[in-house]
Amino acid sequence: MTKNTGDQTKQAVDSNTLISQYPDHPVLINRIEMAKGFHDASHSHDWHQVLYPSSGLLKTRTDSHHFYIPHHRALFIPAGVSHASDVIREATFIGLYLNPSQINALPKVSQPIEVSPFFRALILKLVQAVDPDQPITQPLLNLLAVFADELRAKKDSALELPMPADRRLQPIVNALIEQPDSQKTLQTWAEETGATERTLSRLFKKEIHLTFPQWRQRLRLMSSLSLLEKGDSVQNVAHQIGYQSVSAFIEAFRLAFKQTPQQFKTESRQQAAY
Repeated sequence: MTKNTGDQTKQAVDSNTLISQYPDHPVLINRIEMAKGFHDASHSHDWHQVLYPSSGLLKTRTDSHHFYIPHHRALFIPAGVSHASDVIREATFIGLYLNPSQINALPKVSQPIEVSPFFRALILKLVQAVDPDQPITQPLLNLLAVFADELRAKKDSALELPMPADRRLQPIVNALIEQPDSQKTLQTWAEETGATERTLSRLFKKEIHLTFPQWRQRLRLMSSLSLLEKGDSVQNVAHQIGYQSVSAFIEAFRLAFKQTPQQFKTESRQQAAY
């Protein structure tokens, strides 16, 4: 649902206006408070963007992927890539915009980034250091060089959900996004769509490089983040996203996000208080 349409347009324009005003600066910062339910319509930037919710939870979509970005992750979006975002939980959004003419060898595709304590401190240091009306200093360039090195590190794929282009898979993935607890097998989907199970299985691997069970599990785990952020119990969340076993959900969550669901909930509360 789109809310505050005038405000959302202003937010997107502000970042691009900022870029146009300071075309020779290596990095620019835009910090925005976003209410739950806020929708930032599809747009793009001429510069690379790092989208970081220092609190709250965002869902961001590009043409090929869906991303869930909680407070312990950020999202790198290359220049020119169209994206739209929805605020799942009230968020403090920090946008870092990187001048592609001055920063080389960054990723070519959108990707989530694990926000370690060091990376978070680096972001906050850049927020303090960047002033486009002041001369560019060597300490700022040093910070930016370290920041760029962090962006080149191995991506965290657990929070990205690749979306297929093939029309035979689209009804399946769209239905599962609406109902992640669905227990339908690929054979059942084959019967409903008119394709064979073998064809659908092959298309999943070809289009998104994941098997059907792998894609569905990733969707379920990503869907659990918003439920945990709302304060639902771990047991209720497990059942809402289709897990029959709470312990299986906890283990899958831990393997994907390097913390348990309860640790995520606790960290979310602490981050909101901070």
